[in-house]
Amino acid sequence: MVPSCYVHIPFCDSICAYCDFVRIQKNEQFFSNWKEKLIQEIQGYKITNLHTLYFGGGTPSLLSISDFASIRNCFPKDIDEFTVECNPESLDEDKLKSYVDLGVNRISLGVQSFNDDLLEVCHRKHTASQAISVIERIQKSSLSTFSIDLIFGLPNQTMEDVKKDISTFLSLDIPHLSIYSLQIEENSIFGKTGVEPCDSDLEADMFEYITKTLEAAGYIHYEISSFCKPGHYSKHNLAYWQDKDFYGFGCGASGRINGIRYDNTSSLKKYCSLGPCPSYINETLSERAMDAIMMALRTKFGLNMKEWNLKYQNDFKVHYASVLDKYRAYFCFDGECIFLNDAGLEILNTILVDFMLIE
Repeated sequence: MVPSCYVHIPFCDSICAYCDFVRIQKNEQFFSNWKEKLIQEIQGYKITNLHTLYFGGGTPSLLSISDFASIRNCFPKDIDEFTVECNPESLDEDKLKSYVDLGVNRISLGVQSFNDDLLEVCHRKHTASQAISVIERIQKSSLSTFSIDLIFGLPNQTMEDVKKDISTFLSLDIPHLSIYSLQIEENSIFGKTGVEPCDSDLEADMFEYITKTLEAAGYIHYEISSFCKPGHYSKHNLAYWQDKDFYGFGCGASGRINGIRYDNTSSLKKYCSLGPCPSYINETLSERAMDAIMMALRTKFGLNMKEWNLKYQNDFKVHYASVLDKYRAYFCFDGECIFLNDAGLEILNTILVDFMLIE
C-alpha cells in the first residue's frame, strides 16, 4: 500500500517574490479542464486506503468549497492526517468550517513573517494582523493541529526582526512551525531581479537563535526546518523523510511508487490536454539508498540501519565506515538507529557530501 498522497494545486491569486514552485495566477480558461484531468488522474488509481493526504501548491485555499470537495471526495473518507496549505487572506470562517466537515484535520498556514514591511517585500497579500486573526480562528476550531511557515534571511531582515517573529510565534502558542532560510531561486522574482542572499554568518546566527529559543520553549526540533510541540509532528512529511512511497497528483506534482520517483508535467497547458504525462527518474539501487540517507539524517529519528541494510542490500556501518569515523563526534546511536546531534545538523550538507563520495 502507498501510505501517503500529495495533490498539487498550481493556482495562486498572486506570485510571491521568493517562489519557484509550479504555479500560475488562477485562470478560468484552464481551470475546468485542469480539475477534470486531476480527478481522472486520481480516480485511475482506485485508492481505498490512505494514511496521509496533503493538498499543497500554489494556494489550495483559493479553491471554492465545491471545487475542493469534488477533488477531496476522490479519496477515502477516513484519513489519519489531512493537511491543506492555506494563505491568511483566503481562509475565512466558512471555508475553515467546510474543511473540517470534509475531514481536514491539519492546516499549514503560509505566514512567512509577522513584519508588514517584509511581507510587502515578499509580495504577500496579507498583513501580520490578518495572519494573527486567522491563527486565532483556527485555534477556536475543532482542528486537532496546525502549523505555520516562516522565512528568515529575507532581504534587509535583521536579527531583531527574526527575534520579533519568533517572539510573536511563541506568544500565539502554535503547535508546529516550519521555518526556512530564504533560497534565491533563479526563476523567482527575487532571482530575476538580482536579490542577493543573506550573509552566511548572519544566516547561521539567525538559525542558531531560532533553534535555541524554540527548544528552550519546549519545542522539539525533529527535522532541520521543523519544530513542534510533543505529538504534533507532520506525519505526511515524515513519510518523505522515512523513505516511504507516496502518490503525487496534479500538474507539477512529484511522487514515488515502488521506489521509482516520477515528475508530472509542469506545463499547465499540456496537463489540461494530455493529463499528467509523468517522466520517471531512472535511479540505481545505490542512488535510492543515498536518497534514503539524505532524507533520514535531516530528522532527529535518523536512519534505521537494519531496515536500510535489508532494503538496499548493503551493510551501512561497513560501507560508510570512513565517514562514520571522520564525523564520530556528530553521530549518535540508539539501537539500530543513527542520527546527528545538533552540531551535526548544522554541517549536514558537508557530511552528506562525504557520504556521496563513497562508491
